[in-house]
Amino acid sequence: MAHSTPRRRLLVLLAVAVVPWTVVFIGNEVTLLFPFGAFNSNPPQLTDLYTLLSYGWRLPRNPELLPLSYTFYALALASVGAGVVRSGLEPERLTAGLLVLAGVTHVGVAYSVAYRLQWTPVPVGSLLLLAAAWWYYWEDLRTLVVSPERQLD
Repeated sequence: MAHSTPRRRLLVLLAVAVVPWTVVFIGNEVTLLFPFGAFNSNPPQLTDLYTLLSYGWRLPRNPELLPLSYTFYALALASVGAGVVRSGLEPERLTAGLLVLAGVTHVGVAYSVAYRLQWTPVPVGSLLLLAAAWWYYWEDLRTLVVSPERQLD
C-alpha cells in the first residue's frame, strides 16, 4: 500500500514531466529529452514529440525505447489519476511496475545514445522515476518481487 495520498503521488509524477529525462551533452551543445519533446541548445529549438518521433530527429539507435518509456509513464499517470478520481481505485502494484518499466526503459534510451563517442547522456528522468517508485510504492514492489504468491490475498 502506498504511504501517501493519490493527489500527492500525481503531483510528483506530473513534476517529473517538466524535468528533462535525458540530458545529452554533445561537445558544447546540450540536448534535453522531455516527455513532450526535445530541446536543443544550438540553435535553441524546441521540437514536439510528434515531430521527434515522426521525422527521426536525432533519435537513438533503438527508437522504439523512447515512445515505450513515455507510454509506460502515461499509463502510470492514468493509474494514479484513477486513485485521485475515486479513492481506492488506483492499483498500486500496477503503478509501481509501470514506473519501474518507464525508468528502466529510459535508461535504455540513454544507453543507446552513448554509443556515439562525443555524446554523453545523463538519465535524470530514469533516476527520478525509479526514486518515485521506490519512495511511494516500495511495499508494493517488495510484494511483487519477494512474495508474488500473496498477490491474490
